[in-house]
Amino acid sequence: MNSERRKDLVEKTPQIPPVFIEYLKRRGIVGGEAVHKFLHPTLENLPKPELMQNLQVAAQLVVDYMVAGRQIIIWGDYDVDGTTGTALLVNFFKEFGIEARWHIPDRFDEGYGLNSEWFINRKNTAISEEFLLITVDCGISNAKEIEVIKNIGGEVIVTDHHSLPEHSIPECIVLNPSQVSCGFHKDQLAGVGVAFYLAAGIRANLSLNSRFSNIAGQINLKRYLAFVALGTVADVVDLTATNRILVRAGLEVLLESNFIGLKELLLSCDISGDYIASEDIGYLIGPKINAAGRLGNSGIVVELLTSRDRKDAKRLSTELTDLNTERKRLSGDNLESALILTSGAIVEREKCVIVKGELHQGVAGIVASRLVEIFQAPAIVFAEKKSCSDEITYFTGSARSVDGINIIDILSQCSEWIERFGGHEMAAGLTVSGIKMNEFRKKFVSRVMSAMNERQVKPKKQFDIDCSVELAMNNDHLDCFRLLEPFGPGNSQPVFKDSSVTIVNTRAVGRGSEHLQVTIRGRYSNLKGIGFGLGGRVEDIQKRPKRNMIYTPTMNRFRGNVSWQVRVIET
Repeated sequence: MNSERRKDLVEKTPQIPPVFIEYLKRRGIVGGEAVHKFLHPTLENLPKPELMQNLQVAAQLVVDYMVAGRQIIIWGDYDVDGTTGTALLVNFFKEFGIEARWHIPDRFDEGYGLNSEWFINRKNTAISEEFLLITVDCGISNAKEIEVIKNIGGEVIVTDHHSLPEHSIPECIVLNPSQVSCGFHKDQLAGVGVAFYLAAGIRANLSLNSRFSNIAGQINLKRYLAFVALGTVADVVDLTATNRILVRAGLEVLLESNFIGLKELLLSCDISGDYIASEDIGYLIGPKINAAGRLGNSGIVVELLTSRDRKDAKRLSTELTDLNTERKRLSGDNLESALILTSGAIVEREKCVIVKGELHQGVAGIVASRLVEIFQAPAIVFAEKKSCSDEITYFTGSARSVDGINIIDILSQCSEWIERFGGHEMAAGLTVSGIKMNEFRKKFVSRVMSAMNERQVKPKKQFDIDCSVELAMNNDHLDCFRLLEPFGPGNSQPVFKDSSVTIVNTRAVGRGSEHLQVTIRGRYSNLKGIGFGLGGRVEDIQKRPKRNMIYTPTMNRFRGNVSWQVRVIET
């Protein structure tokens, strides 16, 4: 949403519709000041950069390298969080005339995190005798690799947000809000958010430097929040108060961005108009960027997001679109294969899903997520990979969990049989050798069964508040709905219930007729709706068209046209 449009909404909605006042009240947001602060978050309320542990030391080290003209290397993770954070820093350094070298590892050949061999192989050729390495969204679990890099002449700054390793963190400058002693510990920044704060610290330092002060004074850091919005939403990070401010501002500048690559990326996703929602990132932009990493070509994302040539940017965005199409095909094929390999009876007994075979490593996480949805149990999908060096078969897995089960804790309890692992409470990656797979499986199943038996999950509400579809979809209510953005963990979309809707038309749509398309009778005009995964309800709705409906408003983008529709959750 551009700034003028946002100002219009502020002026148009001095009186918040009662249904939203009640909704916010149930969320614990009560009183004019609290409501206004929530609906209109401002950058002024962000925590100060100096609260981040080690930020000032890290910023000073970067400035020392910039002033001395020494080499800076940025190493990012291959997902949206890592690639957007890398692009943010590369673009930021360019504004000062610094061409930082960057690298995104190939998930198949190099794996997750730092690869010390990459540095050793380039020593005294592409890499200087003295260099500064800045990691983005990775590095916290790479103590051994960092020691090797330091021994060949590198100084290291780790910027990461993943859980701290069980034993010790790397001996270098670490920026990671997961540290309890960090002033951002409760803010749960994404990796790109940590990179943004590093840029803010560098700019503040350079504003006092005679050589760079003029440039520093002209840099508008707000425009870099477009990258922060992409990475934070796509990485499904909790929308704490700080993240909500960062993402909201990022959404505002995303459509107005003067980064050529971002413009072409939005065009390739058919995103236009004066409003962009967090759903657009979650369902359109994020999957397209992630497709590159899943298929081993994340470098083109950073190339696109740092491009200064429109023709190149258009070509790169087309490549991303093609990769995403291939990713969708592979995901469907691999899910079918995984379901064939899965026994419902075993899942019911063991309380988890473990699948291994000739599956594609790049889509294992997507397939694991679908298995969690289907079986309502933690899932690991392993892809087989043979090591050329020792001829041992390894299995690279993606794990996904359910509410109430901390998957990284479970894996920590199985670490004796794991080569390497890392991740979050709900998602993780791991590698297990074929030799240890049976023992790992036994231990993992045992720990999951115990955890599932002790699991305590608060029942989820079907809906937040009663509100007729017609009322929720009028312009005043939709304007207020926009002000509740961004949506995600910690600030989920409001879900409404209408106890008396009449569906006048319905049909199943999608490749397998798995989705439901409806037309809902309105007083002045009918409303369109879509229900994902509800295609099997067509016959029942046709027999009984007047019914209850649980729903939420959503944007529909089709061939350049933007319209509001109802997303049917249950009916």
